[in-house]
Amino acid sequence: MRNRTPMVFSTTPGVSRESIFKRQASPDVMRSVTKCNIWAILLTTLMLVSTVQLPTEVTEEIKPTDTTARQNSVEAACEGLTFEDMFNYTHATFDIQLNDDWSSAYVQAVAWINGSLSDQVRLDLEGLFEGLPGGDNGWLSSDEYSAIENIASECVTQTNPRVGFRGGPAHRGGEGVNWYNATWENTEENPLTVEEWNLMPMNHIDERSCEQSPNSNCVEIPNIPLTPGRNCDTTINDPDECRIIVWLNGTFVFDGLTLGGLSNDEFTLAMNTSNMTNADLYATYPPLEGLRVGMFEECDGRLINQENNDQQGSAPVPGTCVSDGTITQESRLVSIGGETRLRVDVHVEYDMNNWPTGQDMFFDMTTEPPEVDDPPMWTNAAPAEGDIMTIADDGVAYFVSTGQMGAWASDDQGSPLISCSGAEGWSMNSDGDGLYADAPAGQDSTTVSCFAMDSAGQTTDVRNYTLQVPLRPNSNGVSNGNAEITMQGTSGAPEMQVVVTLVQEDAQVSSDSTTLASGGTSSVSVDLSSMSPGPFMVRINAQGAGMADFSHSYDLNMAKESSPPSVTVNDGFWNGESYEISGFVNDPDGDPVTISGMNGGYDWGTFQVQGNNWLASGPGIPEAATNDLTITVCDNWNQCSSVIHSAGETPGGNDPDPPAPVDSSNDDGGGGLPGFSLFAALGVIALAGLIHQRRE
Repeated sequence: MRNRTPMVFSTTPGVSRESIFKRQASPDVMRSVTKCNIWAILLTTLMLVSTVQLPTEVTEEIKPTDTTARQNSVEAACEGLTFEDMFNYTHATFDIQLNDDWSSAYVQAVAWINGSLSDQVRLDLEGLFEGLPGGDNGWLSSDEYSAIENIASECVTQTNPRVGFRGGPAHRGGEGVNWYNATWENTEENPLTVEEWNLMPMNHIDERSCEQSPNSNCVEIPNIPLTPGRNCDTTINDPDECRIIVWLNGTFVFDGLTLGGLSNDEFTLAMNTSNMTNADLYATYPPLEGLRVGMFEECDGRLINQENNDQQGSAPVPGTCVSDGTITQESRLVSIGGETRLRVDVHVEYDMNNWPTGQDMFFDMTTEPPEVDDPPMWTNAAPAEGDIMTIADDGVAYFVSTGQMGAWASDDQGSPLISCSGAEGWSMNSDGDGLYADAPAGQDSTTVSCFAMDSAGQTTDVRNYTLQVPLRPNSNGVSNGNAEITMQGTSGAPEMQVVVTLVQEDAQVSSDSTTLASGGTSSVSVDLSSMSPGPFMVRINAQGAGMADFSHSYDLNMAKESSPPSVTVNDGFWNGESYEISGFVNDPDGDPVTISGMNGGYDWGTFQVQGNNWLASGPGIPEAATNDLTITVCDNWNQCSSVIHSAGETPGGNDPDPPAPVDSSNDDGGGGLPGFSLFAALGVIALAGLIHQRRE
């Protein structure tokens, strides 16, 4: 099997998505414009990456080998697109960390594309190649995949983050005000990267050789699963083509804000969310005393020009926006590097069949104290005085998350920050995810004192807790298809109800709940049949009286062994002095496999694998009375199996000379498919026309 590594882009791929244009106010127009733009990029890329010379009749008119020309064409085509124009995701998170210079932010984004949306991604991507050999034929090829990779590096820097920052009193824009002043940066100091997983699954059951391609190693997969029972709308056995993941890491820059030196700093963060749904955004600000959300407002109904954010229409007065309430937000204080910072969490979700005409959100930020500012309070969910806060002891571990902080204490200005002290020798600290510590070896517990604090510095009363390692797990290995795990309760921990879960990237299975006595021992056995071969983590959840819920994932160096693949020979025959052989290969775990051959103790044959089929050819041993070929197949866990095939006596080599090759240098091109370079040249002509139209 071929091993395909995930595609790593230096920037976001320039892939338009026809399906998402139902979100826009004028779907037919927007679909046409954006698809033409991406067409231009792809055609240019196909030409630039081709090693075949352009036809002589067009070389004088078209010279698109210059890098600047390519960058200009990509810029013209990608400008104004958004992340959602490229990937219609099932769910996405965007973590935005504003830098201390108040003029840039680092963004980490993850998008999950599941079910039939993964079909649609491949359909839209492959449909962009309509008119080229093998294009828009229902199959996504490795050639098309590579073309996207080649143009991605210049595309995302022209896309629109749809984020803006404006200093001063709250307002909502209006004529001449372009809210969205943030742009992507892509430099050696601040590179922007995009990675994807599984756009082209490396072990697709329906993979085949490309029917039309200038590259002999081209393969293609169906955009929609073909094998009966594999349908991404009604997933059976979780086929891998029904899942795609995209990662984006990069920096965007914006006009600097002069903050921190005024008595009452004010600014507004704005973002257009017209084609976002099931998305979570987290914005963390630099340390600024008293910073809070003065007003949040969702404004629906304004259609924004996608390409340059102009034509924003009339601006409502702050506080008068009409919305459908599909955006929710909350603010919280976090401690990063010993500094208290404000973080704002936003969730956007609405019916995908009912996209809003336009949707903006505005955060009016201020350091002016509120008219009424009550101190924070412990909630009923918080541990009581003297209760146990749990922590694992396998290295640095969190014992209070930001989510727990929001549940344990409340404030009229958002979730307060919980701070703790004590725990001498436990290396206690905090970051944007919560409070963490490193329990010293052999110690079960220590005492800490904690309080909650709001943005004005007001605090709750102090509560004293026991920071406790509740249990320690150990692996007893894998036996009879089960993972065997023993847990030892610690001194001072209460009796607990424990659930053990085995976790892999794409699978997990849990045990029944079991009782672990204080200081006692309990063993569990978890069935591995639904797990994939390879390592897995062990997550333990425990609950007990007077103890905060415990959840932690341990690496106990446990793994499920792989079942070896099988290989069979279907047919074999001599073709002159070369032996041709074919057969089938199957890996019960669905792992990638490699296949090789031996003949008389020597490496033999050239092998090709497509799906579950393999074929090979190679010479016989000269004048040998028998050729016993050993065909061996191995998976990526080094589990192997072999089959021996007798090819018989090596032929004498008296075959007639093969026909002389045909000289095609003077071919007038009257038969077969057009050369790849011709299509590249036509692509450049089309590109020139499209750019000319855009400039007009």
